[in-house]
Amino acid sequence: KSCGAAMARAAVALRREPSAFTWLRRGFTETVTAKGRLRPNLHRLDVKDWIHFEPSSEHLQKKQEIFQSPVRHLHLLQAEGCLGPQREVLDMLLDHLPRWYPENFQVTPVSTPGQPFGSDTVVALKVADVDVSYRLGDFEHFPLELASLLVQEDLVLVEDGTVVAGSVLFSFTRFHERFGMNMDQIHRKVQQYQRDLEKPVNKVFATLEHDRPMWRSNWNVSWSDDILAGYSRYPHRNPGISEDERASLFQEMKERIEQKGLGDSAWLKVEYQTLRRLRQHPKCILFTVRTFLNSLDELPGEPLAAKALLQNLDRLQPTEFSKYLGIDDAYLFQSLRRFVVANCDAAE
Repeated sequence: KSCGAAMARAAVALRREPSAFTWLRRGFTETVTAKGRLRPNLHRLDVKDWIHFEPSSEHLQKKQEIFQSPVRHLHLLQAEGCLGPQREVLDMLLDHLPRWYPENFQVTPVSTPGQPFGSDTVVALKVADVDVSYRLGDFEHFPLELASLLVQEDLVLVEDGTVVAGSVLFSFTRFHERFGMNMDQIHRKVQQYQRDLEKPVNKVFATLEHDRPMWRSNWNVSWSDDILAGYSRYPHRNPGISEDERASLFQEMKERIEQKGLGDSAWLKVEYQTLRRLRQHPKCILFTVRTFLNSLDELPGEPLAAKALLQNLDRLQPTEFSKYLGIDDAYLFQSLRRFVVANCDAAE
């Protein structure tokens, strides 16, 4: 009980102070076991911690920009026949957001038979430089678009294990290529996924109950502070590069570290992910991803996060998964480890 209470208190704190370091500092982000196997790292979700809304307009403005641009179809997609689940997701957000973030959201509900929020319902969003109102009826052909415009998370709707709708900008790349895939296909190039995570992930998607949602977090080192997911973050993951080109990229990173120092060369990226099965459409699960990106230059003020990151690094060193993270290069790994060790002392 004491452990559960501590987790609950920590989760509440996360809503007040989200950053990439918070997840590591609280001991929630553990990528691998002591034997080097990938961990699902799943926890029970308290629905009040479902969405992490920040008083910042950057992500929301980027969505508005992308959804009105020629590359909209790369980030915002839906299959035929999934309007019902999308609308349920939107209704969930319209109930949740004003409840937990009343200073940012106001919903003027107009109900219709069978729906708490009819076409003339208006949701007003006000945060930083964003002050906008949306009418639900204007999104009747793509409810998930409006759902996405209200939050800083990426949203992915999965039906019977297959992606059928989504809005993805900040967490991962090539969503348009992964659309329509199942979890095994999406992760087929991730080292150790098939061995360590395929069965537990598929089990979660098969057995998740609507009243027992889950959450997890992961971490990575990014080489760019661009909030849009792209190969500037992880140039080593570009599927079009050769081994020689990959080695050349690592050399460029090495030179950057030598010139600027690691703290000014890389960023910590952490994803807060949630899984919720829909009540009215039980074949569907909503997967949300909130991406946090903080400069490693902030690590000196986060000794507990540094200590957790060091444990992750030491467990990752002999694994195949380190290649996916881009820390299989000896120089990069040792540079990162030395930097982290130097910032662990205050945690003792």
